[in-house]
Amino acid sequence: MYRPRVSSDIENLRRTSRGWEGRVALYTDDEGYFGRRCPDSDCRAFFKLNTAQFDAAPESLRLTCPECGHEAHHERFMTSEQTRRGEAALQELGEAAADAILRDFSRRLGTQRFKGGHIEWKAHRNPPRRPRPIANYVEQATIRMFACPRGHSAVIYDLLAFCPWCGTDTPPRAVFADSLAAQRRLLALIEDQPAEARADIEARGGVTALAERALTGAVAASQNLAKQLHGQRDKPAVKGNPWQNVDRLAKKWRQSFQVELLDGLDDATVRTLRLAFGRRHVLEHNGGVIDDDYVSQTGEGVLGRRIRIRLNFVEEALAAIEKLADRLEMTAGERQD
Repeated sequence: MYRPRVSSDIENLRRTSRGWEGRVALYTDDEGYFGRRCPDSDCRAFFKLNTAQFDAAPESLRLTCPECGHEAHHERFMTSEQTRRGEAALQELGEAAADAILRDFSRRLGTQRFKGGHIEWKAHRNPPRRPRPIANYVEQATIRMFACPRGHSAVIYDLLAFCPWCGTDTPPRAVFADSLAAQRRLLALIEDQPAEARADIEARGGVTALAERALTGAVAASQNLAKQLHGQRDKPAVKGNPWQNVDRLAKKWRQSFQVELLDGLDDATVRTLRLAFGRRHVLEHNGGVIDDDYVSQTGEGVLGRRIRIRLNFVEEALAAIEKLADRLEMTAGERQD
């Protein structure tokens, strides 16, 4: 159920020293959120902001697209529906102002006296002007909320890369947690299917495809978390890509923070992490076919065969990756303390 915040007509129409002004409300949903659209033509992502938080923000507020990272003044993020409503309101404001001026002029007309007598002016007022309704629209339904640790909230419709309010200052763990939640939703899509539908999806390769997507997405999220935490601590630029391998990541953490990243993680978790990172690398860079690097890093597999990703392994990997994220945060912060 959606409703406008206030009346759809122009409110508070009045004449000021700068001209005529009035107010027209944009629509919000029942939770108090209103739409925004990324102005970048290659993105155009839709998201929603909390009305109360927006009203409390300064006029200079700049927003960041939660998907592509485009940053601009908040007015640039108006949706096409909001723009049409604003243009219709502008036209209505002009006509209402003109009507008010004519009525004011008619009230001022009266008897005019001259030396040779007088001339009496008579003015006839038309019935009050009936305002035209302004273009309406309906906000998209809210599917999921994003709660930023810094106190802001938004409604996101795809993978999150940035908080719309915080931009590049978005806490890395918040982005990681949102991405991991997305991978769990992928797995739930399979598990929630009736047996017959699941069998059909599995026969078409859909279960394997979703499992692979969930695994690669979760590993990528942890790699990005490590990269962001490392960068926030003002460490020297990193050569190569140590984030793609658990042991190289641990080595980089040892060099940068003088801590053992994998300490505190049980052997089974470390084993799962090595497999998850290794399988993700093979899927992304070798079409899923096992190569020498994978065998040497994980100690498993047959050269030339395609890797098999099972749902139960992905669930184990998600739990292990979450433990790794805890260690990344804790160890990166220890040196600052």
